[in-house]
Amino acid sequence: MAERKPLLAEHALTTLEEMMEFLGIDPEEEISDQDKNNLERLINAASAYIEAVTGRKFARRDYVENHFGSGSQELCLDQYPVRKVDRITDRETRTEIDPDSYSIEEQGEIGVVFRDEGWPARGYAAGLAGDLTARKRYLQVVYTAGYILPKDACEGQPSDLPYDLQSIVWQMVEQQWNLAANGAGGLSAFSISDISWTFDKEQNLQVQDVIQRYRRWS
Repeated sequence: MAERKPLLAEHALTTLEEMMEFLGIDPEEEISDQDKNNLERLINAASAYIEAVTGRKFARRDYVENHFGSGSQELCLDQYPVRKVDRITDRETRTEIDPDSYSIEEQGEIGVVFRDEGWPARGYAAGLAGDLTARKRYLQVVYTAGYILPKDACEGQPSDLPYDLQSIVWQMVEQQWNLAANGAGGLSAFSISDISWTFDKEQNLQVQDVIQRYRRWS
C-alpha cells in the first residue's frame, strides 16, 4: 500500500496529531487514510477561512512591500507581528533609510515601524493650496512577520502561534467533523473536495470573539 501523502497546507494553523487529540482519537488507534485526509482538508479550510475574515497571514515569512509615506511617525505594514526589518529603501533617491532611525520594539506586534522624524508623504500637488492629490509609494520595506506555526516547529524553534487561534481551528473542525458523522444539519454548503466553508447557523461566540481580536485593524 502506498504511503499517505500529507495534505496540510502552508497556512494550516494546527497539526493532524493535535487535531486528533482534541477530537479524542487515540494516537495509537488506526484511522483510515481517508479520514486523515478529510481532517487535514478541514484544517486547511478552517485556517483559510480565519485568514480570509481577519485579512491576515499568520505563517512567518518574508515580505517586500511598497508603501506611501504616512505623513506621521508611524508606518503601518501589511503583516504582523513584525519580527525584523531587513531594510527600508527610498525608491526615489535609491538610498537605504538609516536603520538606527526607526524601531519596531514599541509597536512591531501590531505592524508599526516608528520613526521620530516621521515618514514624509510625497506625491503630486494641485490647486492653490498645493494639496497632494496622488501620493507616491516611494518606501520599499523588506521584512519578516508572522508566527512559527505548529507544523513548522522544531527543536530550538517552538511554535509561537497564539493558543486561542489554534483552539478555534479545533472547534471549527470538530463542528464539521461531527456534522459529517451525524448528518449535515447546520451546514448549508460544504464540499471536502473544493473546500468551501459556508454555515447556516451562527458561529460559536468564542470563535467570533477570537476572530475579531485578530482581525486586521488597518
